[in-house]
Amino acid sequence: MPATQRAKTSDGATRRRLIEAATQIMHDEGYAAATSRRVAAKADVKQALVYYYFPTMDDLFLEVLRAGSEASLARLRDSLQEDNPARTLWLINSDTRNTVLSNEFMALANHRKAIGAELKHYAERVRDIESAAVTMMLRAQGVDITQYPPVAISMLITQLARSMANERAVGVSYGHEELQRFLEERLPWLLSPSPGGHT
Repeated sequence: MPATQRAKTSDGATRRRLIEAATQIMHDEGYAAATSRRVAAKADVKQALVYYYFPTMDDLFLEVLRAGSEASLARLRDSLQEDNPARTLWLINSDTRNTVLSNEFMALANHRKAIGAELKHYAERVRDIESAAVTMMLRAQGVDITQYPPVAISMLITQLARSMANERAVGVSYGHEELQRFLEERLPWLLSPSPGGHT
């Protein structure tokens, strides 16, 4: 392998390690703990290299967000191929492991406009994918999408599931079983593992 190619490969590996280190620290301890010193130590590189690859910590945070967003979008597209994408959305958004970094970036966006703009861009892409999947599911089940707008249904599922996941993360579960039972009884095609027809 030529020297320049080896250098590029090494550069890419170091950059990736810094992004992974920042991601882990943000997940485990919050974004405030992800300082250049901590990230460098976690990645086992010199602190100066953080600023060699990322002129500011905001640039590093943006790359963490972008890397996570692309991976999440790929997983979302794959998972929504299931028989009931509405139930899949519920399960994805109910997983507290998926809410930790999201909450950190929401908090970070309150102080960093660039983070807020990137989150908006990502959220709109996610909502498009979710709405398209729910549209196909509703039509396949014979549900009138003028009465049940797909974007509203996908938001109902994801926002409720995320809210419950955030509550569970701090030990709150009051009303969760009742809400899930209510949805399964009133809208059986929404969350059932094997949805039946609906007219």
